[in-house]
Amino acid sequence: MMILDAHSHLGEDVVFDCVHTEEDLSENNQKYGITGGIVQPFIGRPYLEITRQYHNRVSDFCRKYKNYWGMASINPHFTPKDYASEAERCIKELGFVGLKLTPAGHAVDPESKDALFVFENARKLQVPVMVHTGYGIPFADPVKLKKAAMRYPDVKMIIAHLGNGFFADQAIQLALEFEQVYLEPSGCGIGETYKALCALEGKKVMFSSDSPLQIPTELAKYNTILERHPQWKEDIFHKTAERVFGVRPESFAG
Repeated sequence: MMILDAHSHLGEDVVFDCVHTEEDLSENNQKYGITGGIVQPFIGRPYLEITRQYHNRVSDFCRKYKNYWGMASINPHFTPKDYASEAERCIKELGFVGLKLTPAGHAVDPESKDALFVFENARKLQVPVMVHTGYGIPFADPVKLKKAAMRYPDVKMIIAHLGNGFFADQAIQLALEFEQVYLEPSGCGIGETYKALCALEGKKVMFSSDSPLQIPTELAKYNTILERHPQWKEDIFHKTAERVFGVRPESFAG
């Protein structure tokens, strides 16, 4: 079975104080049957050169292991010129397939000018934006994303963590209201995840782990749900991610 992980991290995080190495990702993904997925850097110190180094590390990982694609994570408070330049480098030169916005880690209100600039760049580069939600209220409340959803209907948005459960209803409502909004429930309970899948009839929800340690928990969550709704399996495990990020795993080619 093809399984793409739509949300994994590589590197050292100075905000949440955690580390994932290349070995953590590759060994755990192989152990649990993960085919590939989207890899983004953790949040480093807010300097452009460090950001570039993090992105280069992700790029190296994706070149080494097939079926992996990078996602850029750039502090939206960099100058517009620096943000746009690094976003373009990641997408056009490194082959990344999305941009990440982390309201808590980036200290940014999703309704602010700097945050909306992320979506401006995503529109220009024709890639989706993944936004962390849940921990980090008020900025991480999914409701804060409605302004961007209304302003950028042509930019796919992935609501990460489904509001961490606390704000799942707001995330689900946005996905129901806006065609371009998708859900990624890593770290969220089975109840909220099942509610989202039922509301969206198995569509617009993608498997993701956020951490190699969470892979078995996430797999167990979805496998339990799929006992009731086996017809949702391919959309959850790979087809939704393929459509949103525009990727096609090698083993599916031809």
